[in-house]
Amino acid sequence: MLRTQLLLLMDVALAAFVGADLWRTLRTGRARGRFGTIRRETRPEKYWRYVYASYAVLAICAGVFLWILVAPQSL
Repeated sequence: MLRTQLLLLMDVALAAFVGADLWRTLRTGRARGRFGTIRRETRPEKYWRYVYASYAVLAICAGVFLWILVAPQSL
């Protein structure tokens, strides 16, 4: 039971961090990249790739969250 709660906590923490980062990215038009800032005006393809990747991570976090709630014995 403790392991399930720890996994849920880690999943929610990751989703909260990615959600906050995505909110800031969409609000400011700037994303944090490995080699500096990615701006929507100067490098739109990398910016939107960053945004879509963040949405993908949030979807995966939601799937893991549901999996832990529905079938915790399979972990």
